[in-house]
Amino acid sequence: MRFQTALRTLTATLILSTAASAQAAWKLDGDVSQLSFQTTKMAKSGASTVETDAFTSWRARVNDAGQLSVEIDLDSASTGIDIRDQRVSEKLFESGTYPLAVMTASLDMPTLKVMEPGDTQKVDVEGQLTLHDNTQNLPMSLQVTRLRGDRWLVQTLTPVMVDAEQFALVDGIRTLRDLAGLGNIATQVPVNVKAVMVQED
Repeated sequence: MRFQTALRTLTATLILSTAASAQAAWKLDGDVSQLSFQTTKMAKSGASTVETDAFTSWRARVNDAGQLSVEIDLDSASTGIDIRDQRVSEKLFESGTYPLAVMTASLDMPTLKVMEPGDTQKVDVEGQLTLHDNTQNLPMSLQVTRLRGDRWLVQTLTPVMVDAEQFALVDGIRTLRDLAGLGNIATQVPVNVKAVMVQED
């Protein structure tokens, strides 16, 4: 099983590397971009809280054919509490075995490239997310804004809903719930993206 998982991860990385080497049109400016997710927790008393957390290490590229590829380092989840970050990495994502989440999608680059600075377009795409050795289609509603000659802002208009059950993550969520002494942790996770993409020379 571990060999099969490692082989799948290697294959996905090679595919992404090949796509990126086919002349990347855009690359992520990680200093001004953000990938966040919300966690809804319920105490045993019934009181609920919603927390916004983030991944601090991720990469995105779009090649001239419009193939978008996003890699997320699953050990980079940041919740503001070190021990919780460690538990999310080890107990939920099992990042030692499944180090990456990979999202792919296709964009209409000829349309986006002719946008003028200040122009905005709504783009609906069907993405594919591979997470925890499972792959699912995820619809995404995006807004693309041309900031200036070589920069575009790509952001989610509505959160992308990730269902933990589809990615075999429910057991990990239950483990986190028990370790934290909570009544429940929601298995539907809204994800938001704000990505500033820079045109490569």
